Amino acid sequence: MLYHSRSVLMLSVVCFLFNTTDIFAQQQIDPATLNQIKIQLQNQQISNSIDNTRMLQKIYGNDPYASPDYKVPGLISNSDTIDSLHGNSLSSGYKAPEDLSVYEKLLRAESVNPDSLIPTLKMFGYDLFGKSRPSTFAPTDFSSVPADYPINVSDEVIVTLWGRINEEYKLKVSRDGKINIPRIGPVSVAGLSFENMKINIQDKVEKIEGVSVSVSMGELRTVGVYIVGEVTSPGFYTISALSNVTNALFAAGGPTKNGSLRNVELKRNGKLVSKIDFYDFLLSGNDKTGLRLQSGDVILVPIVKNMAAVAGNVRRSALYELNKETSLKDLLGLAGGITPAAWSNKLQVERFTENQYHKVLDIDSVGGNIPDFKIQDGDIIKVFPILIKDKNAIYLSGNVERPGKYEFKDGMRISNIITNFKSLLPETYFDYAVVLRQEEPSYLNRIIVFNLKSILENPGSNDDHLLQERDHIIIYHKDFFEPDRSVNIEGSITSPGTYKLFSNMEIRDLILQAGGLKDEASQVKGELYRRNFLDGENISVQKFDFCVECAMQDDPKHNLVLQRTDKIFIRKKFGWSEERTVTLRGQFAYPGTYVLFEDETLGNLIKRAGGYKEDAYLKAAVFTRKSVKEIERKRSEEYSNQMEIDILKLSAKVAAENSAEAWELLNRQMILKRKLDSTLVLGRVVIDLQNSKSIDDFMLEDGDDLFIPRSVNTISVLGEVFNPATFKYSDNYNASNYVQMAGGHNVNADKKNVYIIKANGSVITNKISRVATYKLEPGDAVVVPYKVKYSNPHKLFVDTADAVFKITTILATLATLLLTVTKLSGDGD
Repeated sequence: MLYHSRSVLMLSVVCFLFNTTDIFAQQQIDPATLNQIKIQLQNQQISNSIDNTRMLQKIYGNDPYASPDYKVPGLISNSDTIDSLHGNSLSSGYKAPEDLSVYEKLLRAESVNPDSLIPTLKMFGYDLFGKSRPSTFAPTDFSSVPADYPINVSDEVIVTLWGRINEEYKLKVSRDGKINIPRIGPVSVAGLSFENMKINIQDKVEKIEGVSVSVSMGELRTVGVYIVGEVTSPGFYTISALSNVTNALFAAGGPTKNGSLRNVELKRNGKLVSKIDFYDFLLSGNDKTGLRLQSGDVILVPIVKNMAAVAGNVRRSALYELNKETSLKDLLGLAGGITPAAWSNKLQVERFTENQYHKVLDIDSVGGNIPDFKIQDGDIIKVFPILIKDKNAIYLSGNVERPGKYEFKDGMRISNIITNFKSLLPETYFDYAVVLRQEEPSYLNRIIVFNLKSILENPGSNDDHLLQERDHIIIYHKDFFEPDRSVNIEGSITSPGTYKLFSNMEIRDLILQAGGLKDEASQVKGELYRRNFLDGENISVQKFDFCVECAMQDDPKHNLVLQRTDKIFIRKKFGWSEERTVTLRGQFAYPGTYVLFEDETLGNLIKRAGGYKEDAYLKAAVFTRKSVKEIERKRSEEYSNQMEIDILKLSAKVAAENSAEAWELLNRQMILKRKLDSTLVLGRVVIDLQNSKSIDDFMLEDGDDLFIPRSVNTISVLGEVFNPATFKYSDNYNASNYVQMAGGHNVNADKKNVYIIKANGSVITNKISRVATYKLEPGDAVVVPYKVKYSNPHKLFVDTADAVFKITTILATLATLLLTVTKLSGDGD
C-alpha cells in the first residue's frame, strides 16, 4: 500500500517542482566561486551524491570548463562527490596498487623505472618499531630466566622443599641483599647469578636430612631507564630487569624518522657502555642488543647524519643510513643486490656537491664489476632496467593455434614455424600474410608479403622466406578482409540479432541458429532484404518474399542461400495478439490475475471477479498502470537531472551569501534530491469505483493492477502538531477538530497551508476548499506542514526554501499515512 500511493505523490511532486526548475537557469559560475563552494561545503559538512563534472557539462554544454579533461581548481575530482568530504566516497570499486615483488614484476614483463620510484622510497628499518609496538612492558613473570641473571633487591625467589618437609616459600630479596628461608635462616643472594644462587641454597638445604629443594624465580624486579633523543615518546620508563635496549625502544615507540638506527648509545653512570647498530639485526638476524639494562641507564638515539637512496632494479629499494665509510658495493648489498632485470653495465649516482649544485655521475660496471666508489650523504643510486626485448626470438600472432615466441635458429624459414594446416585456426585467410622486420643497421620497418597456402603446400618455395632474429609473422582471419561477414534476422524469432555468415548458409540454418520460430510466427510470410554490390559499392536493396514453412522443409525455391549483410524478417500470424493480464488484489470475491478480453473494461473485470467483499473500502482503492509508471519515471528522471544543475547553481549563491540559513537550505535541497532519487514510481491512477458509469467506460491495459483494502475507521494527523497520531473517525469532527485532538499547532506549524490527503491519493488545499471545515472521510489525513523561516529577501532563496520544505513534508507525511492505512487494513499483499 505504501509503495502504490507513493507514485501519486511523485506525479504531484514532479509537476509542482518543474515550475521551480528555471529559477537559476541563467546563472553563471566561475571556477573561483566553485572552489569557494567546495571549501564551504566541507566546513558545513554537507553531503550529496552528485558528480560535479557531469553537472558542469549540463550547465555549460561545450564550454571549456565542461570538458571532461578540465578540472575546476579546488573542486572535487570527476570520480568523487561531495560525499567524500565526509569520507563517504562512492568510489567503492577502487583498488589500491598491488605491492609486487621484483620477481612478480619480472613475470609480468615489467621493469622498474628508478625515476618514478624515488618519490615513494621509505627509510629502511623503521617499520620494525612502527608496526608492532607492544601495549605493555610489565615485568615478564613467565619468561625463562637465564642462568647468568644477576639477583638483586626486590627480586622474588621461590624455594620449594619436599621430602620430610613439604613447603613452598616466595621470598623477596631484602634491601640488605638477603632472603630469609624458614628453618634455614638468612641467605645472602644479591650480586649472585641465578645459577650460583641455586647452588648456594641447595648446599644449605641439603644439610637437613631427607629434604630436597628446588629454586626458581618469581616476579622479577623492574628497572628505571631514561630514553632520550630522537624517539617517538622520550622519557623515563620502568621496565622488566630482563629488558635490553630493543625492548626499551619499543616501549618508547621506537626511533623517529630523524633518529639513527645505526648509532644508538647505551650509557651507564655517565660512560658509554655500548653502541648498537640495528642493521645487524634487520639484515642478518644477529641481535647484539642483549646487554641487560640497569636502573639509571640512559638510551640515546642521536639524529641520523648520513643517508643514501637506492632506487630501481634492486631487491629492496629504500633510503639507507650510512655508517662509517660506505662503498657503492656495500650500499647495493644493503639493498639486497641487483635483480636479473637490472642493466649491469652502468649505474648512475646523483649527488649534491658542496651544498651548491646537483650533478649526475655515471658509474661503469661492465659485467657486474662494481668499482670502489665511495658513497656520500644524500647520494641517490639509480639502477636502470635492461630493455625488455628478446635477442633470439621469432614472434607469431594472428589466426593461429599457438601464437607467441619461438626460438630463432640460423637457416630458419616460415615453414619451420607454421608447419602444417593444423597449426591454423578456422577461417584463416591464405592469400595474404606478412612478416614484419626491422632491417639493420637503420632498424627501419619492412613488410614481407607471402602466400600462406603456397608455403604450406610447397615448403622452401619463393614464398617461404628465410627468417631473421625478431621477425614477426602475422596470419590473418577472413574477417580482416571481409569485415561485414554477417547476416541479421528479426521479428517473430526466439533470439533475433546478427549472426556470423558461414559458407553455404541458408535461411533455414539462420532460423535454427536464432533459436527457431516463436508461436506467433507466420508460416507463410517471410522477407529477405539484400544489398546488391558493384565493385564494392552499395547500389540497391532487393526484396525476396519466401514461405517460412517451405524454407523450414528445405524447399530450394524458398530456402535461399544467404549472402553477407542479408536481413531476414519473420512476420507475425495474421490477427495474432499477445496475452494481456490484469491483477486484482485485496477485497474481491475472487482476487487474482485475469486474462483480458478484447476491449474489456474495469467494470466487466470486477464482475468476473465476483464483485467486492462487504468490508471493501472503495475510496482507498489503489489502481496502477505500467504506461503511467513510465511517464512518471521519465518525469522524475528529468526533474532529478535538472535538480542537479539547480543545486550547483544554488551553491554559487550560497557561497556568495554565506549565511547559516542559506547553507541549511542547500543541505535540505540535497536531502530532497536523494529522497526523490530513491522514491519508487508505480504509476497510480486515481479512480472512483463508486461511479459505475466511470468504471464501465474505463478501458484496461496489460499489466494494470487494482488493490482494494479493508474498511478503515480512522483519521491521521501528521506534521507540526504536538502529538501526531491516528484517531477514530467521527462524523461530527472536521480537520480543525482533529488538529486540536493532536494537541494543536506547534511553533513550527504553517497554519495557513494545512492540507488534506484523501484516502484515494488526491490532495485538498485551501485553494480548492476551506481545509479547516472540510468534511473528512475515513482514511483521510490532515497534514500541518513546516513553516519556512528564512529572513533573506532574495526570491531565489525564498522560493526554493518554500518548495523544498513543502515537498519534504509531503514525502514524510504520505509515507507515514499510507503505512498506517496498510497496517490497519491488513491487506498489504
